[in-house]
Amino acid sequence: MSGGHAHAPVAAAHDDAPPLDIRAQVLLFFSLIVIGVSTPPQALAAFAAYFLFVGASLILFRIPALLFLKRAAVAIPFVLMIAAFLPFLKREAGDTLYPILGGVLLVSESGLRALANTALKGLLGVSCLVVLGAANPFQLVLSALQWYRMPAALVQLTGFTYRYLFVISDELRRMARARDARGYRGRWIWQSRIIGQMIATLFLRSYERSERIHAAMSSRGYDGTIPESGLPPASAAHFAAAAVCVASFLAVRLWLT
Repeated sequence: MSGGHAHAPVAAAHDDAPPLDIRAQVLLFFSLIVIGVSTPPQALAAFAAYFLFVGASLILFRIPALLFLKRAAVAIPFVLMIAAFLPFLKREAGDTLYPILGGVLLVSESGLRALANTALKGLLGVSCLVVLGAANPFQLVLSALQWYRMPAALVQLTGFTYRYLFVISDELRRMARARDARGYRGRWIWQSRIIGQMIATLFLRSYERSERIHAAMSSRGYDGTIPESGLPPASAAHFAAAAVCVASFLAVRLWLT
């Protein structure tokens, strides 16, 4: 369950310290997410400024654009999938309706606004988290959250979930390789039951593995808490830089909306 399966941060690839303390980064990006969520969707100039900062962060942390897009592409489809239904489901009194597909479907004006609202804010949140995760080891991010006194149970749950995702994905790849070696090609609809069997098998294997891992952790003294990782002393200059950026976000929020 070690971090061997995790994505290596860009800072490790460059073998140097990040340009901003991890605690200042957490303050910066989570503040941007909160301010972005409070921004009305029609304030496109404000969102342009927010995304411009995200682009500048890629340069500051030396994150390749292709790497950023690959990691963001994992979560963005879920955001867009949720947002895509809003124009058809959300309606208000006196709404303007627009027919599409020859009048088969109707989309509402308030639904389109909700679509823009969800898509913009979802993309901003995903972008901030991708930059934070690409620039730092995940364990360092968890240590920063502990430093901010985030509930310990939530920090542990986040860390375990992150690690188990890689364990489960490895297990799924092995199962898919064994399935293909037995001649499965997935050409016919009745063969789809094999996918259902794989999902059930994956659940059982994951459950059994989690019990074995918990037993191994308990035998090594795990009591439900994880010691805090040591972080270097907080830098006032880094926090001051983060505070200036947050103040700039607030100014953009108030001035351009």
